[in-house]
Amino acid sequence: MAVLIGALGLNACSSSTPTVSAATLLQKAKATADSASAVHFVLSSSGVSLSGTNLVNGEGDLVRPSSMQGSFGVAISGFTANVKVVSVGGVFEAELPFTGHYTKTDPASFGLKNPAVLLDPAQGLTRLLTLAQAPTLGRSVRQSGELLETVSYSVPGSAVPVIPDINPSKPVQLTVAINPKSYQLRTVTLTGPFTSATSNSTYVVTLSNYGEHVSITLPAAS
Repeated sequence: MAVLIGALGLNACSSSTPTVSAATLLQKAKATADSASAVHFVLSSSGVSLSGTNLVNGEGDLVRPSSMQGSFGVAISGFTANVKVVSVGGVFEAELPFTGHYTKTDPASFGLKNPAVLLDPAQGLTRLLTLAQAPTLGRSVRQSGELLETVSYSVPGSAVPVIPDINPSKPVQLTVAINPKSYQLRTVTLTGPFTSATSNSTYVVTLSNYGEHVSITLPAAS
């Protein structure tokens, strides 16, 4: 009987553990990300249109205030090319496949906006955390050994950084996953009419290695 009572008491305590609100999770995740000196990102997608020039995937490092290095997969008229990029202080350079050298260019040529702004508190990913109207807590998910809390809401399509939106007048659906212990923003899932006016595509940005030590400099451009 004593064991049964103890077990019931333990269950009662567990079930009464308060849950952090969606708004608090978003607020603390923004503060944590905005204080990180650098972060690693991985970008994936689904449902991307194969017509035109569209961003498909990517991976790299972001360093404050406005530096980025990595590579992006770009779909160009049905073919996918891997493009190495470096951006520092607003200067964007890319190395096309088989060229062996970097060239100063416009990121719009590869179906994206300047990726270096992803860490910008006013223009990057964390700005999306401040635009939530009536955010909703979702189910917990486990990712790479971490138990994460999810929050879902919508934002204006015009507010999404880096990824061009073919129909910015329509809202974009967001689901973010946050570590409730460290308050690190782990994933941002965006669904909207990014590459087609008639159908949605989805992009997922995964963040890791908060505060990593990375030095980024522009390569010699031709």
